Amino acid sequence: MILSTIGYTELYSTGSAFANFYQIKTKNNQMKKLLIIVVAICSSLSVKAQKFDFGIKGGVNFANASDIKFSGSLSESYKQTADGVTGYHLGVWAELGSSSISFQPELLYSNKGFKTTNEMGEEAEVKLNYLDIPLLVKFKPISPLHLVAGPQVSLQLADKISGPSDFTSVLTADNFKNGDWGAIVGAGITLSNIQIDARYVWGLSKVTSDNLEFKNKMFQISLAYRLF
Repeated sequence: MILSTIGYTELYSTGSAFANFYQIKTKNNQMKKLLIIVVAICSSLSVKAQKFDFGIKGGVNFANASDIKFSGSLSESYKQTADGVTGYHLGVWAELGSSSISFQPELLYSNKGFKTTNEMGEEAEVKLNYLDIPLLVKFKPISPLHLVAGPQVSLQLADKISGPSDFTSVLTADNFKNGDWGAIVGAGITLSNIQIDARYVWGLSKVTSDNLEFKNKMFQISLAYRLF
């Protein structure tokens, strides 16, 4: 009996380790495929492009959630509404095209999430960190103004749940869907090597976990610098 128990425990541990490894490997494979697609698009356009710029950027995220829905035990004690949280984004960008229209892909580490409260007024928070990949078309109707629009693919890198015990015991870390996608519209100005942008990001897919589903939404303010 003891040997059977030990054997079962070892088998369970091995299975759990394999499952965790598979999840990490799957997430990395998804990331590699997306990066390959982005690089392929950039390589194709760079041959025909009249200009190619590359730079770094960072800024502030004013994140929140829409279409929030608690279920199970959380639906009885938590409001079906959300309050915003402030985070940041940091990464690199490239631009390929002409002086009037161009393609601008980006790779950004980005914070998202929301806050909510229960009937007792206690606050709970969901924090999600993503690798965001905006694939934007950039229009330049008149200098120094530019407009951007396009899709965004996001890969979840980490999450953190905080709040009362009834909230954290139900919503555990690493329990959210790995991927997300949305749409971006924005505007900005270009001053020599510096760009200032304001954007709104709509989450179009549901982020799901046990007893919770919602869509990300976010307003961003960015400062970018062209390296070359």
